[in-house]
Amino acid sequence: MKVGIISAEPSGDLLGRKILDNLEQKFPELTVCGVGDGSLKKFNVSNERSLLKIMGFVDPIINYLNIKNFQNKLIDKFVEEKIDMFIGIDSPDFNFGIHKKLQKKGITTVQVVCPSVWAWRSGRVKNFKFIDYMLCLFPFELDFCSNVRKKAFYIGHPLIENEDNYLDENTEEIICLMPGSRNSEIKQNLPVMIEGFRKFNEENDYTALIPAYDSSAKELVETFIKDEPKISCEQVESCKILKRSSAAVICSGTATLEGLLAEVPTTIIYKTNWLNYLIYRSLMKSVFAGIPNILAEKEIFTELIQNQATKDAIAEDLENNLNNIDMKKKIINEVKRKIVKTDFSAFSNEIYEDYRS
Repeated sequence: MKVGIISAEPSGDLLGRKILDNLEQKFPELTVCGVGDGSLKKFNVSNERSLLKIMGFVDPIINYLNIKNFQNKLIDKFVEEKIDMFIGIDSPDFNFGIHKKLQKKGITTVQVVCPSVWAWRSGRVKNFKFIDYMLCLFPFELDFCSNVRKKAFYIGHPLIENEDNYLDENTEEIICLMPGSRNSEIKQNLPVMIEGFRKFNEENDYTALIPAYDSSAKELVETFIKDEPKISCEQVESCKILKRSSAAVICSGTATLEGLLAEVPTTIIYKTNWLNYLIYRSLMKSVFAGIPNILAEKEIFTELIQNQATKDAIAEDLENNLNNIDMKKKIINEVKRKIVKTDFSAFSNEIYEDYRS
């Protein structure tokens, strides 16, 4: 079997590696082409994916031609390589166009991570007809997948498999700051995180640590903290810092689940440019932005979105989390039980039977 794959960020690389490893057990001669990095390096994919990291509404419009050319280049590559299956991980707006064109050519299409139609832009379900198989990380997402061409699977979440890496009884006076994995997120979220920590530390004596996924992220982060003696950045897995931390401030996204796994009381923030935010708000359906809160069906992690994300609000929530840490951890543990380990066996068995027939 030959598989084409697209992953835009570290969490996608992790998912992609697990799926491909699982398929490799069924198809020992598996070959792979596409885009990814990190955990996917084993499969010799290209790490040229800067255009996939463009987020929001405004920047994709500005870069539309470049993004479209890159998309068409990948489609041509997959057709030329005669792939049997295309796996798109997250990045639904980029992947939908690829699913549509490849499905018409008889190539099996798989979308990993259900687009968050339950939260916003519910009209995107119409594009699910171009997806043969949808792999969902959360059980409630299956309710939105009736339009998928063949079948949707609940596969669980890969982070839970590494739960032990997030837990350590010996926490320190550390605040973990996680401003996001994309450059645009770091630029928007890190400055107010720094200001909030600085305000909090006026009456405390904590150290803030920022995990960086790679050297380029570390380099960018360090431009913001060069004059901050109590803040440093380490190029390590986020779990290595989270498990030592007493509290965290985390950019909304997959990373908020890491705060849940580490049982660290977390403040969720998200800032973007105002045009992106206004469009986002007009299309928003869910009450909550953070996945832990959606799972809990209540706000267990305070959410500070856009103009709510101020240094005073961040400092106040950090103080509140540390003053109520036992109660916070109890609630976190209750919600954490709703996440299960990933299991790709049902999906890989279905693919195997599909191809055998």
